[in-house]
Amino acid sequence: MTISRSRAALAFLGSSALSAMPAHAAIQSSEPGYRSDQPRQESSEDAGDEPIVVTGSHIRGAQIASPVITVGRDTIEKAGQNDLGEVARSIPLNFSGGQNPGIGTGGGLANGNLDSSSQLNLRGLGPDATLTLLDGHRLPYGGAFAGIDISAIPVAAVERLEIVPDGASAQYGSDAVAGVANIILRRDFEGITTTARLGAASSGGIFQQGADAVAGTGWSNGHLMLAYQFANNGAITARQRDFAGSLPQGNNLYPAIRQHSALLSGRQTLGTGVEFDVDIVFSDRRSRTIGGNTTAAGWQRLIFSPTARSFSIAPELAVELGGDWMARASIVYGKSDSRYHSAFEPTAGPRTLTTGCFCNSAINAEILFDGSLFALPGGDVRVGLGGGYRSNKLRYSQVRDGRLTSAFDVNRDSHFIFGEANIPLVGPAQQLALVNRLTVTAALRYEDYPGMGRVTTPKLGLVYEPVHTIAIKASWGRSFKAPTLYQQYVGYETYLLPASAYGAAPSGTILYASGGNPSLRPERARSWSAGVSFEPTPALRLWASYFNVRYRDRVAQPVPGSIASAFSDPGYATLIDRDPAADLLTNLIEGSLSGLTNFTDEAYDPAAVAALVDNRNRNIARQDIEGVDLGASYRFEIDSDRRLDLSGSLTYLKSEQRLVDTLPDSQLAGTVFNPPHWRGRAGVSWQGSGYTISAFGNYTGKLADRRFATPTILPSAVTLDLTAQIAVGTAPGRPPAFDLTLVVNNLFNDRPPAIGTNGSSDTPYDSTNYSPIGRFLGLKVSRTW
Repeated sequence: MTISRSRAALAFLGSSALSAMPAHAAIQSSEPGYRSDQPRQESSEDAGDEPIVVTGSHIRGAQIASPVITVGRDTIEKAGQNDLGEVARSIPLNFSGGQNPGIGTGGGLANGNLDSSSQLNLRGLGPDATLTLLDGHRLPYGGAFAGIDISAIPVAAVERLEIVPDGASAQYGSDAVAGVANIILRRDFEGITTTARLGAASSGGIFQQGADAVAGTGWSNGHLMLAYQFANNGAITARQRDFAGSLPQGNNLYPAIRQHSALLSGRQTLGTGVEFDVDIVFSDRRSRTIGGNTTAAGWQRLIFSPTARSFSIAPELAVELGGDWMARASIVYGKSDSRYHSAFEPTAGPRTLTTGCFCNSAINAEILFDGSLFALPGGDVRVGLGGGYRSNKLRYSQVRDGRLTSAFDVNRDSHFIFGEANIPLVGPAQQLALVNRLTVTAALRYEDYPGMGRVTTPKLGLVYEPVHTIAIKASWGRSFKAPTLYQQYVGYETYLLPASAYGAAPSGTILYASGGNPSLRPERARSWSAGVSFEPTPALRLWASYFNVRYRDRVAQPVPGSIASAFSDPGYATLIDRDPAADLLTNLIEGSLSGLTNFTDEAYDPAAVAALVDNRNRNIARQDIEGVDLGASYRFEIDSDRRLDLSGSLTYLKSEQRLVDTLPDSQLAGTVFNPPHWRGRAGVSWQGSGYTISAFGNYTGKLADRRFATPTILPSAVTLDLTAQIAVGTAPGRPPAFDLTLVVNNLFNDRPPAIGTNGSSDTPYDSTNYSPIGRFLGLKVSRTW
């Protein structure tokens, strides 16, 4: 949980914090504004009236043994980014695949664009393996894949984004396998700021219109902030990009999106030592994507027009208990309805209309106690203890031409207790040689999922500073992720196929099942990380960290492609039942959505079934991920009005997956529709009196395409973004009349490399790693009243 109530804590968020941050701060990314705003605190007195609570721990003022990446508001503004989705996609350790606007077809269901949302996907492990919080609170899932739409949060209300790219289930429970991201709001903002923006791609399309407003006011014992964001983005069609010439010219490469978002955040002191906080978020988004393929008779279209509406409210009550102990009780209620509307218009024949809803809702209730137990020479031993209840619900429906074809309404409850300890064994006051600081951290969480299982996840950490300028951190822990409700309950189909057509047997049939599986268990992972940061001067910082994740019991379909491969590859032999029992076949058929679909010329006879291929979702896959995050930053203060910032961050990722032990590993990282091995971003920013000029370089490593008989290599790519911020109408002692921001993204209009396709409607480039936008020109005008 991360909240920051005191002005003393908020002082760390300004630009001056970067030059003053000591080496014992959490290991960080080093792009301008990508930093750790997490100061050392040995006791509650270190941060004034109330120490901040940091992401990655439930203990106020705790040391964090995992890396912490912070994207500050200053960075967001210098990059000219308009929503949190743009922010997330610019971070090297985040993968742009998953659920993000502009992802086309050909990358698999997990890379579908269900409702044009933007979801974090750390290390490419999936949006459902990255836990996203708002001021430390959970939000309702969006769509089918249990991710969180961060574009629903008005960027004008955001102070910073904190990311812990390390397993954190011991602190937060399910979903935090790849890490946790926390959106921190501008809780002490005062005044009114309005912004209007326009933009478009130089090659045509994605004409953007937008407006933001944020207003805040405070009084002696409280504060209130309101924020609103409007965005209207036009589509990009294939006719506007020559690299999409294989598609029908009316197909969209980027959807048309219209979105309204609003947020209220307030706090009120109710009495001595009692404070009430609340965050309320609302978002409404409508998008439209046109696809299809060309036949001999002409273009047959698929018009996809989803709407996504979400709401959440998160009240919290904090009570000081005496000493430095505090109790916090919170309850979060939220819902997110993704309603889809898909119209298929063939060149001949009737129009088919499919509608339905992925309607999610969530309740999370939690109580936490934290404070000091006793003092050691290195500082106070602090603990956090708590527990709670969580319920997630998914109501799914599919209606085709007015007929309900599939539906379920299910929920998953869990109960949990957790504990943490922060143990400072050695502190600077002891003045020991080569041990400036030594802190041990520990966390343990127990969760009970009635009907599915119980999970206990530990985490241990170490923070060691041999001297004040060097910090060495290491952590080890276990994490887990409950299967999504969609993976469990979407339903499955059964098919009867001729055995000879797939090489299964000279005669007879194959029974094939595919779809959801209510018997799924939680996925489990073991992760550890180690890193070092070196800060010889306040202006220079170097850091590096290594991460290693062993992910087991991943949910996957055993046979990912054509079932013919199951019979031609001996590695799939253990997945085929060559002598299925008749009652097993009967139960499978009776439980399927549409009964048995017969693709043979003979009647179903269980005695004639030569093989059963149960290709429903299973806890079958394992995935191994490791890599290195590197970074450096340098700040040069020329005088009181001029400053130069240089920085860069780079991520190397190695990832491979094995479905069953009898099959070889398949490489994920470095292949199309997966993260590249190398991804980086570097920045330079020159700040003068009344203006700031920034440049950002983005690097995407080469990718291999092994989907066809002849493998190909996609070359690495570098794009350049420029931003200029100018204060207009300045006068001594007064704010400028308005601030002007000019943005040029992808200055040289680099285009994505071409790839082969399996179908006439597949996007002819890797849309998870490359954008169709090209050069983008934007203008933003802001006024503070």
